[in-house]
Amino acid sequence: MKYKIILPLLLFCFSIKAQQSSELAFSKSYSFEYETQYAKAISALTDLHVDSYQINLRLGWLYYLSKDYVKAEQCYKKAIALEPTSIEARFGIVLPQSTAGNWNSVLTTYLEVVKLDPNNSIANYRIASIFYARKDYVNAKTYVVKVLKLYPFDYDSNLLSGKILVAQAKNADAKKFIIKALEYNPQSEEAKTILKKL
Repeated sequence: MKYKIILPLLLFCFSIKAQQSSELAFSKSYSFEYETQYAKAISALTDLHVDSYQINLRLGWLYYLSKDYVKAEQCYKKAIALEPTSIEARFGIVLPQSTAGNWNSVLTTYLEVVKLDPNNSIANYRIASIFYARKDYVNAKTYVVKVLKLYPFDYDSNLLSGKILVAQAKNADAKKFIIKALEYNPQSEEAKTILKKL
């Protein structure tokens, strides 16, 4: 009977201690990050010897800050494996991917995001931007339209739409979007320059 009472009590105490050490490790990690001591911020978490989603997500960010892009990507991949529907981990992994110039992986990651969340405006805009940079104007337009349906007055999306239409020699349509972009940001030199050429 004693053991039936003592064992759950010991497990409960161990659980509280583990939680407190995890909170302390994260607290130390944030403090070290603030002081730009990234190696110490990483150690504060790796010393726990725990493989959790939140630790891998945080380590991905810290390795990215310390310019270890390979380890950053590995940690973000572990986080995604632990939480397959995570959008935040996917937004994290594009940081080392884009810094390394791996635009195919970046595009694949953003496409995964819109598969999980079709109306995600950040992912849709960035997909459109990548397609625009690749001169794939049809696909670029497809994704930027999704953003404009939800955010009709968004500066970046109106500007990008105008640029896509200019590239397609649809200047009359482009002008409408460039004017909207200028209404949002009358100081935009880029929008002013495009408008002068139309």
